[in-house]
Amino acid sequence: MVFSCQRGQAMVLSLILMTFSMMVLLFGFNAAQLNHQTTKLQYTADNTAQSLANMVARDMNFKAYTNRASVANQVAVAQLVGLSAWFNMADVFADNACDALCSIPYVGQVVNAIARAVEYINQGAQPFFEGLVYVENAMLYALSFAQQAVHYAGVVSGPISAREVVTANDPDARLDTAQNIFLGRDVADIWFNFQKRFSRSDIRDGTQYNDYIAVVGKSRDNFTKGMNYRLDRPWTWTLFPLRLTTQKAGGSDLVSNGRNKAESWTSAHTLSFWFQHYNCHGFRCRWRGGEVPLGWGGTRSDDRANMNRINNRQYWGQSRRKNPRATRLAARYQETRGGYDGVQPFFALDRDGDSKSQTRNITVVVSKPRNKVKTTPRLQVGHDNTDPAINEEMLADRMTALASANAYYSRPRDLTAWLRRDRRHEYGNFYNPFWQARLAEPSNRVKSEVLALTKVL
Repeated sequence: MVFSCQRGQAMVLSLILMTFSMMVLLFGFNAAQLNHQTTKLQYTADNTAQSLANMVARDMNFKAYTNRASVANQVAVAQLVGLSAWFNMADVFADNACDALCSIPYVGQVVNAIARAVEYINQGAQPFFEGLVYVENAMLYALSFAQQAVHYAGVVSGPISAREVVTANDPDARLDTAQNIFLGRDVADIWFNFQKRFSRSDIRDGTQYNDYIAVVGKSRDNFTKGMNYRLDRPWTWTLFPLRLTTQKAGGSDLVSNGRNKAESWTSAHTLSFWFQHYNCHGFRCRWRGGEVPLGWGGTRSDDRANMNRINNRQYWGQSRRKNPRATRLAARYQETRGGYDGVQPFFALDRDGDSKSQTRNITVVVSKPRNKVKTTPRLQVGHDNTDPAINEEMLADRMTALASANAYYSRPRDLTAWLRRDRRHEYGNFYNPFWQARLAEPSNRVKSEVLALTKVL
């Protein structure tokens, strides 16, 4: 058998293998670039949506803080009016005591000195209280204006901030207005339907306005809610069938002056002796007697209210029920301190947001032109016949990413200091600043709408 050596070239096979290897390399490069750019664009969309939701949450928390501040200033007006009435009561009591005791040697001199000191203190305190009422009223105006300013600033700056976030995350990406026509709908829904500015003239929905007044009433301290007590011995004693009781009553209340009229803070503080004797008339036995007013003071925050016309026996710490004669005197000699203009307009959840704990989703569509994606066609690598990206297609000749986020309300349950006393679930509101932001899954409807809109572009 004869063996012969074969000779030849491997160049043809090498060229085929090199071409195949180059195509694999280009395909891998394009796949890596597309994956990287898609992830980066999705992160950009997520960050933009999260940023807008953060703006919403901060806007709502600001309104919650300012509503709480507004309530605190309302209570401050109640306290100032109450202090004015209390000082007037003390002044009247000192004068009455002097009328009864100043003619007694030695004792009268002491009582007279005390009465004059109380009078001087009251004369100096009343202008101070009046000035502070004006200050508190100005603060209420400022808080109401601040809410409105921040509200409209959020509406205007939202789209501007969104574009800045997109640019900061990816300079080649853009927030195309044509693709984000639903973003305006979402922003308008949250800022104008989910929440609303309420005032006493709003006839569409007065629930939130009444709730605000109820929150103010429940936020009062014990002095303004009702400072009622009986003095101990020797001012109160019983020597059957006689009894002497010294009753103190008083408080501050926000009263309505009629529809679409500003409210007024009023306060009455009274002190009375009750001389009673126990007797029976027929088959009915009880303590009977009369009231001797010792001191009284009535103050209103403006001249709209007339305390003589307020007959609610629950007002002013039930003073009309406990010391009726002294309360009538307090109303007769009422004084005006300050220029209070009632409850100022404030923001709260509207009907669309009432009893809810999250807003509607804010949907953001971020896109990047195809020529900004660094694949082989943009880098001009390879020939048309060898370019693996020649069949690379993007809808509307752009890369698109979609993201949604919302603001939600959640009162912490892991901190004892923040737990509700009744342990009940708390819905979203504008009194506690517990609004937060989170990403959300876009609904299928939104995805379909964005897809159809992108195809049209």
